[in-house]
Amino acid sequence: MAYDLTGLFSRVTKEMRRNPCAQLQGLSGHLGVGRHTLEKSVKAATGKNFREYRATVLLDQARRRLGQNPNLSIKEIAFSIGFRSQRSFCRFIKATAGCSPKALREIDKAPKEVAA
Repeated sequence: MAYDLTGLFSRVTKEMRRNPCAQLQGLSGHLGVGRHTLEKSVKAATGKNFREYRATVLLDQARRRLGQNPNLSIKEIAFSIGFRSQRSFCRFIKATAGCSPKALREIDKAPKEVAA
């Protein structure tokens, strides 16, 4: 069976917004397609494999929540995104953004310079 990879990717994106910590196997089962087909749709749309795409989605969610919820603790944000521990969330942020969640919150809070 041939799939509309673009349509499938839009479904993947919708599900990833709802559950950014979704695993490939669970997501493919939920959408009723094979893992390889799902990976092919992500690769065609983004040029990234599923793991890289998922990391991008997770980092975007983390940045958004860190910026929009300055009164929430790092732990509360980690759990709201779907991480099972604050420690794993902090390791993920450090590996993908190169800084701690607290530092990322400060970076995103700082006013952006306008290029002349």
